[in-house]
Amino acid sequence: MRPFHLAFPVDDLQATEQFYVGLLGCAVGRRTERSINLNFHGHQIVAHLVERMPDDGDTGRVDGRHVPPFHFGLIMEWNEWHTFRDQLLTNGTVFRLKPHVRYRGQIGEQSTLFIDDPSGNALEFKSFQDESRLFAASTGEEYLPSGGAL
Repeated sequence: MRPFHLAFPVDDLQATEQFYVGLLGCAVGRRTERSINLNFHGHQIVAHLVERMPDDGDTGRVDGRHVPPFHFGLIMEWNEWHTFRDQLLTNGTVFRLKPHVRYRGQIGEQSTLFIDDPSGNALEFKSFQDESRLFAASTGEEYLPSGGAL
């Protein structure tokens, strides 16, 4: 799989670096006075300093819970997610959406949690016990890039 690139706004570069490097284990790449390039588990994310954070708008609903419409994150290996969750709990991290199981007993069942970075950007970390269900449709058919089913 090819790495993705995501640019996002922040209102404090120093606090952003402390959060992404200190809490999430990212490595810093290029930086300027107004941006920081981070290695987010093999993906390139770039924090751009803005004067004012954009309004994140209304929250959507996913499996009966309010979820921010703009968010990004990682799909982690099952045990890695649980270790990460435990580290966040031990550190007293404030959750936007506490760790829980979404779609319990359904095809898309997953463990998930949301945290905010220092600028209020929402990050989701989730994991599937059965990673082959990542793109599964509710009909039980597997997603294929061509649009067909297995």
